[in-house]
Amino acid sequence: MEMMVPQPPAITIPPVPSHIYLHHTTLSARPKLILLGDSITELGSSHSQGWVTSLAIRYNRRMDVINRGMNGYNSRWGLAALPLILEEILGAPSHQDDTVVSDECLEKDVIENNDAECEMNANNDQSSSTDKKEMTQHPQYAFLIGYGANDSCLPDGGCSRHHVALDEYASNLTKMIHLIQTWNAYSFSGNKKIAVALLTPPPCDTEKQKGNRDNDKVTRLYAEACRQVASDMGIPVVDAWNGMQLPTIVQSEQQSSTKSSSSFSNNQQWKIDYLSDGLHLTPMGNYRLYELVIEVLDRSMVDGDGNLGMGLAVTNLPRSYPDHSTIDATEPETSFMACAF
Repeated sequence: MEMMVPQPPAITIPPVPSHIYLHHTTLSARPKLILLGDSITELGSSHSQGWVTSLAIRYNRRMDVINRGMNGYNSRWGLAALPLILEEILGAPSHQDDTVVSDECLEKDVIENNDAECEMNANNDQSSSTDKKEMTQHPQYAFLIGYGANDSCLPDGGCSRHHVALDEYASNLTKMIHLIQTWNAYSFSGNKKIAVALLTPPPCDTEKQKGNRDNDKVTRLYAEACRQVASDMGIPVVDAWNGMQLPTIVQSEQQSSTKSSSSFSNNQQWKIDYLSDGLHLTPMGNYRLYELVIEVLDRSMVDGDGNLGMGLAVTNLPRSYPDHSTIDATEPETSFMACAF
């Protein structure tokens, strides 16, 4: 009898109170989440159950999700391509000691801070001023860097041309973070316009990837190096390597004891549920990675326990443009003027 493959639950947008939903809107540009990586990232947009597709659904009308994953890329090639991606997303590069850039940055911060104050309708929002501040402060550009699945190919295996030595891999990640953080005025802003996080390589099935990858002896080391770079640079990290060897939140809720989670890992059920070919993700694997990414995106920049996040909880982000119910039917243009709603 053929084994049933578990299917992920439907992606839903977390509910918010109606008065916030209607009036927590903005005319400002919505934030952007830029995903950098290899085929794990690229294929996340290739079907309706991909983890990147799920992010786009979750953040619909609140944040643009931009996929720049490149099939087969390692961190060396990703670093080489990064300047082109940054120029596409952030504009031309500049230097921190450029006075003109600094002045422009300061002026832009003032304008955007004023825009943020217009986002909430004071007559309808019953939240405190502290809540308002939390809901309007978030990075305008968030980068998630996810390389390592190809870097960790065995140097003498069938995919050796993709291999990058461990030390260079860590160095490449560090260089990418630095490049993003120092690219131009957006990066130099003291107003936290840019956020960066790392994504470790996911685990692989050594047997199915025999001769190309080794999960415990090699991929694990690259995941550890990724976590160490994140710690050294003071940025969040999505730990896919450990997290994807555990059941999904939905599965955990259906299980009555922690023993089940341990059994899931020890019996290596994750290989069946999450991996299609020993490396790439099944629909359930995509859902599990989505869960892990959301955990970091939703978390405050620094939570009460000292854990780092990206401050992009979907319920705190304003929807783009006024709700249709608030638009003036006879003079609609007035609803699209700054601070008009």
